[in-house]
Amino acid sequence: MASEQSINLLIIHQSEEEAERILSLLRNFQIAVRPTRCTDEEDLAGILERKPIDMVLCQQLQTDLPCQLVVDHLKRMGLDLPVVALLENFDPDLVQESIENGAGSFCTPLLPDHMSHVVQKEMKALRDRRLNTELAKELKSTERRCNLLLDSSKQAIAYIHDGMHVYSNQSYQELFKYEDFEELEVTPFLNMIAKEDLDKAKKTLRDINKNILPDADLEFKMVTSDGDKFDGIINVSNATINGEKCVQFIINIPSVDPEVEKELFEIKNKDLLTKFFNRSYFHDLLSDALDKATDKPGDSLLMIGIDDAKRHEKELGIGNLDLFIVSVSEFLEKKLGQDVTYCRYADTTFILKVNTSIEKAEKIAEKLKELFADQIFNAGDTSINCSVSISVTQLTPQSGSVTDVIKVLTDNIDQIMEEGGNEIKVFDPAEEEKQARAASKAWIDRITDGLDKDKFVLHYQPVINISGEEREFYEVLVRLKAEDNQLIYPQQFIPVANKYGFITEIEHWVIKNSLLAIKKTPNPVMLFVKLSHQTLIDPAFPNWLAQQLKETGVSGDKLAFEVRESELVTHASKMKPIIKAIKATHCLIVVEKFGSGLNSFNILKHFPADILKVDSSFMKDLGSNPENEAKVKDIVDTAHNQGKQVICEFIEDATTMSIMWKMNVNFVQGNFIAEPSANMEQAE
Repeated sequence: MASEQSINLLIIHQSEEEAERILSLLRNFQIAVRPTRCTDEEDLAGILERKPIDMVLCQQLQTDLPCQLVVDHLKRMGLDLPVVALLENFDPDLVQESIENGAGSFCTPLLPDHMSHVVQKEMKALRDRRLNTELAKELKSTERRCNLLLDSSKQAIAYIHDGMHVYSNQSYQELFKYEDFEELEVTPFLNMIAKEDLDKAKKTLRDINKNILPDADLEFKMVTSDGDKFDGIINVSNATINGEKCVQFIINIPSVDPEVEKELFEIKNKDLLTKFFNRSYFHDLLSDALDKATDKPGDSLLMIGIDDAKRHEKELGIGNLDLFIVSVSEFLEKKLGQDVTYCRYADTTFILKVNTSIEKAEKIAEKLKELFADQIFNAGDTSINCSVSISVTQLTPQSGSVTDVIKVLTDNIDQIMEEGGNEIKVFDPAEEEKQARAASKAWIDRITDGLDKDKFVLHYQPVINISGEEREFYEVLVRLKAEDNQLIYPQQFIPVANKYGFITEIEHWVIKNSLLAIKKTPNPVMLFVKLSHQTLIDPAFPNWLAQQLKETGVSGDKLAFEVRESELVTHASKMKPIIKAIKATHCLIVVEKFGSGLNSFNILKHFPADILKVDSSFMKDLGSNPENEAKVKDIVDTAHNQGKQVICEFIEDATTMSIMWKMNVNFVQGNFIAEPSANMEQAE
């Protein structure tokens, strides 16, 4: 199944082979695409009506379905889709022509990095436009509901622009004793203010015109159209009406008992145990703080988590744990004072909002960590010492949403606690980039050390031959021993190895040790080994392989090399002679991730593949996904008709296994059957 980030791509190209190559280039950049190819206008109309297309890649130098015609067709259908022109090269005339034809962007397969960048950029822009459209619809719907609520509200509400009324509800008109809004429309807001507070009100309006809104409610002596005075409390906030910016004034008359109002506020918005703000209200405060940090860095946040919380709860019991939490909250307030916004975010987790830089916030965190280590807290009839983990970040224009900020804090806290706690982790985007570079260097050193000191190890996952052949089959999986002898999985180090050119050395090591493992195994066995395109375009590889087979005395038919379909397409001309030479050693060729292209079987005309390994995306929820099941069956049947065997991997349940039996799949593989292990052991 396609992930949420998959691109439903319509590719318009005269050459199916070249279209496949372009798709493979995109997949090699980890861009998931679900492609459809089109060559004429009649097909175009049907595809756009039937399929949810996200983007169009259109070959510039073809006349059957030119870019201009595609753009015009999309406009007639009212479809907002990016059209990217595929140019042979960046000749100025071709670029100018693509712009004149209405293409939003252009790229050439000669520069795959640029092409992938263009596709990702256009897709991000499309997703942003779609999101904006949805938000605009929601906004209109919300505005309609708000207007209904405003009109029926018992509170007196008015919208003010440049000191004049642009809207008022019935309650506002009744409060100030006006017959209808037409009277108010020509009445300045200052007419609602008693003479003694006019100067204060004028200053407030001047500040509002400068986009400076009051931090708290305002108290004014107000006056009705009859001259009756009353005390009014005005809540001021930004608003829009008919697309125009204005401010909203909500007029409240002071409650008879301010203490009752304060008590209700505390019950609703504060944690009853610590008197800190609760999570819900703090989210509102955080949202306001993010709004203020849209053009420059704003407040800093400290998330404080008590280490070993479950152990403390077990030792103290619920009652004493509550008393302990109260002691912690009192301790925080005593040490940091009233200039900090406090929140009890979870049972033993607090968030502090501090109006300071990230550097000063880090110093506060360091001081708190030391203070906690030295503090003895009261917990009823006992006392307790604890350590804390602290996550620090600062609100910036790049912080994202409230959810994004909280995720950064909680992820850091979780990481600290997993590593033993009693530490501080600061999320600073600039520092994160430096750390990423340092992490890459650490991985390079680790990989180099692994190659020099033979720290790589092989694991084997059984590949079961359903027909019951006596020979055993395994896929070889590589691991790397860490300093503590824990195993590091390939998804952690292979990307670095690919990026910095270590992948061929690792694959050579895997092949040599796989041959030695075959030689030591008493049972007849075949091993499947994954190879990257870097190895398969190396002209020296076939001779090196032949030498390894000769030295170990292992016949080539005991080794099968797996290569991705997308890499076969991308590097077809360079791989073709290498794979032919590999076949001469009697080793087998397996095409993995098979079925993801426009016409995957076309590639087999150029490469002598022995086995096809079905793309795992088709295996998810196979029993409940008729489309995927039909696709897998089509691959199996076509492969068998061409005399090729099929492997289906990621078998994770009995239902999928039973489908494999019915389809007569040759090989199955997955954790449901047997997980990888350090030894060659067949599933029972």
